[in-house]
Parts: sequence; structure tokens; C-alpha cells
Amino acid sequence: MIRMRNIIPVLFAVFTAGSSFAQGLLNNGAFIVMNGAASNIYIDGATGHYTAQGSARIDALSVGPTITLEGNWVNNSNNIGFGFDGSEVVFAGANQSIGGSQFTHFYDVTLAGSGTKTMNIQTRVGGFGGVPSGVLSVGSRILNMNGYDLWHFNPLNTAITYTTGYIQSETNVALNPSTVRWFVGANTGSYVIPFGVAATQIPLTTNITAGMSTAFDYFAVSTRATSTSANTPWASGVTHMYDPNLAQDGSDEAVIDRWWEYTFNQAATATVTFSYRGSENTMTAPYNTGNIGAQYWSSAWLPNNSNIGSAAAVGVGVGSVTAAGLSFAAATYTPWVLSSLAAPLPVTFLDFSAACSGNEVLVNWKTASETNNDYFVVERSSDGAHFSAIGNTDSQAPGGNSTGTLSYTFTDAAPLNTTAYYRIRQVDFNGDDGHSGLVPVEPCSGAGSTVDVFGTGSDIEVMINAVFAGDYNVAVYDMRGRIISERTVNAAEGINRTRLNLNYPESAMYMVRVFSAAGEFTAKRVYVSKFD
Repeated sequence: MIRMRNIIPVLFAVFTAGSSFAQGLLNNGAFIVMNGAASNIYIDGATGHYTAQGSARIDALSVGPTITLEGNWVNNSNNIGFGFDGSEVVFAGANQSIGGSQFTHFYDVTLAGSGTKTMNIQTRVGGFGGVPSGVLSVGSRILNMNGYDLWHFNPLNTAITYTTGYIQSETNVALNPSTVRWFVGANTGSYVIPFGVAATQIPLTTNITAGMSTAFDYFAVSTRATSTSANTPWASGVTHMYDPNLAQDGSDEAVIDRWWEYTFNQAATATVTFSYRGSENTMTAPYNTGNIGAQYWSSAWLPNNSNIGSAAAVGVGVGSVTAAGLSFAAATYTPWVLSSLAAPLPVTFLDFSAACSGNEVLVNWKTASETNNDYFVVERSSDGAHFSAIGNTDSQAPGGNSTGTLSYTFTDAAPLNTTAYYRIRQVDFNGDDGHSGLVPVEPCSGAGSTVDVFGTGSDIEVMINAVFAGDYNVAVYDMRGRIISERTVNAAEGINRTRLNLNYPESAMYMVRVFSAAGEFTAKRVYVSKFD
């Protein structure tokens, strides 16, 4: 049944109630003018759909009229569905959808009835004329973004209201398309997006303290839980989640299984409160009950989360972390996570290797970022458990802070005559410290041809100081004994260098074996920390 009152159809209208649009309204190219606050439209029944096609649109000549439907909203017209702002669309049925071949730009939207409201196309709310002032009322319902983005044009922080309902942004891919874009303009204040999943609200609060400049400025944000405890898939652009304390990927030990992805189209400063479900805390002890803080990715993990807010991790219910004074760069996609304060450290190690060079050991490392870093201590051990300092190297970062790659080298001129283990201890200006992973080095020898190996990102560099010219077979094995890369080097007498590509290796220990035509054999182990 279709119940309408005070409808003024302009131009040509066809309203049909047949098998295809049972109890619905098909607007076949009409301009439906809603003249006054009482000129409401009611479309009843579970199949009470509103379908627009051709040049169909709805014009509200004043603010106040309501379109209530219990079916789906389908916009197949050649426009955004409305010609003027002012009407409220109430989704009063059970499970309903917003779709069609053309997005709709609503003014007021109220989610009522029961069930979930699902977006099957980009959806815009808040109005579009003058200063948009429409409101999205989520109420107690779920708005499933379903892989599409939601644009809100009302710049006021009261433009999204809710009780127990939420907006579901759970598309678990590297670049989440279920993004809320809020055109807040130059306004400041606290903007709450009631995200949620599985009957649980996990609101995200963005309290803008230094705003943008024009009415068209916006921030866009999405959030998603991950299906594994290792936070996979990682957000787009993230190349590692390395924890120097663990000397390995730390995502499954010390990171909450949820991502947030922000973009501000102009630079802004905000205090952000991130929320997560306790079930997403799959961190290992002691991280699962210790303090966690927010960290973001920008070619490396920044900054040290102890500087931007922390709270005790929860394992049940809903937890939250408030990070104050966050600076967002203009038009920069920025993924965020919540992690233990121990991972990653203020220094993000990009590469770390140690290998013989003649009778000495060269220790090389690179950092992708440093925060408040004072100096490094090179430490050595004969058993991998008890270490002694053998030298210091000051940070190259101005004031101890950098976001670019810095390279360091240390020479151990008197190495051990047995297998030695090297690591780097990083020390902050405030005295806090932490360690890199371990790198073992076999005893160096000056007799016969010598071989040195270096981990260089996705490659291993092999340096052969050949006593005799000839062919040398060079092979790289993983610790399971599988050949990862192999080649024959036609070496001249003296120094010869070759690179073997590991084809995106894991950060792990590798064995390099070199056989010469003269019967010489050398085996070297090298640890490759690959993060670029």
C-alpha cells in the first residue's frame, strides 16, 4: 500500500504498484515537490521500495517533510536524488539497503525500524545547499558501510547522533574502502564517529584543536579488526612491524588487532581517543596487561607511543587510549595501531648486520627513524646470553630525532676466536634503553681465500678475497637447509663482490656457503633484517 499526502507531482510521474515494485514507489522521471513540513510520504510494507529513474528527483521547498519507507532506497536516476535540501528520509523497515547506479545525497537520514541498513553505493548526507545542516541519526541501528564511503557535509560536531547503534567499517583489506569523510571545514571541537562491530560500540573521537582553513576541508577515517593476531593484512604502505626487543615481527606479541586509517586534506592537530574490543587484545604477556599507546606509520613507526598517550590494555569489554597533540600532515594517508610501549622502540632499525672483513668484524646498522635518541652501544657475547660493551657511537640525528634513514658502522678490531654474537643497545636522553636483535659471526681467518657476507635489505652481498682466480659456487640457505639463491662467480685474484637476491626474505638467519674450484670451502651465517 502507498500512503501519500500533500504531494505535488511536477512534470511527468509514473507510480506503479506491481510485482516488481510491490507496495513500492517507482518515480519514473518526476519531480516530486514536497510543499511544507506536513507534505510527507509513507511507503509501507517490507517491499516498500523507493526507486528513481530517468530524471526523477525529490524537491523539498522547505525544511521538515519526511519520507518514510520500509523497503530499499534505489537511485537509478541521472542525479543525486534531491533538488533541494530539507527533507528527512526515515528507514523504518527491517534490513534495508541504499543503492542504485547513482549515489544519493540526502539531507536528514534517520535509521529506525529493525535490522541492519546496508550501503551498496557511496552515500552522502547532511545536504548540499548553502551551509549543509542535515543530521545522520544512527539511533539504535547498524549502518553497514559494506566497502563504500560515507560523506557527511554538515560541519558541526553534532551532525551524527546515536544511542546504542553504530557505523560498521569492517572491510579487512590493506586499504579499507569503508571510510567516513566528514567535511568539518575550519571548525574545532570533538567529533565522534560511533564505529562498532559485533554488537559492540567502539567510538572514535577526533578532538580537533588546530583546525583547517576552508569550508571544504575534511578528515577521512576508517577502522577494521584483523582476522589474525598478526594484524594482517597490514595497512597499505606498511612494510614492517619489527620489534627490536623481540628481534622479530612484534605484531602478534605486542599490537592490538585493529587498524585505524586517517587522512586530513589539510594539516591539523587533534587529540584522538581510539577504542577497541577486549577480544582484539591477543598480545602475549606481559604486553597483554601492560600499557599500550598509539603509533602511526610514515615510512617508519613514529613516534614513541609513550609521548602520545597510554592506557592499560584490557582483555574484556572495550578499552581506549587517548593520544593528545597529534599532528596530521596535509593530504597524507596515515595508518595507526595501538601497541605495547616496548614495541617498537623510539629507534626503528632498518638493517643490522655483522661480518668479517679480513681479521676484523664490521658491524653495520641503519635506522629508519629516531626519537629522543642519545647514542648506541655495540655489545658482544660468546654465548648469546651474556654481553659486554665494546664501543659507543653517538646518534647522528639532530637533537636525537629524525625521520630519515641514517647509517652507522663500527669496527671490532679484536674479534673473538670463536663464534661471537653482536647486538646494538640504544639509549635515550632520558636514560631509557632497548636492544636490537642478535647477529652471530663465525671466527675470522686471514689464511687462504676469505669470504665476507653482508645483509643488505632484500639482498645478501658476498665479498670473496680470492687467492686464486677461478669459479666459486655461492649458495644461500635458510635455516631449514633449503637453497634460497645460488650462482657461480668467475672470480679474479683479489677482491670480488656479488649480490644474491633473496626475493623478499623473512627477517631471519641465513647460511652462505662458498666452494672454490681449488677445493676451498667457507660457510658463513648472516642475519638479515629486511624492512624496506
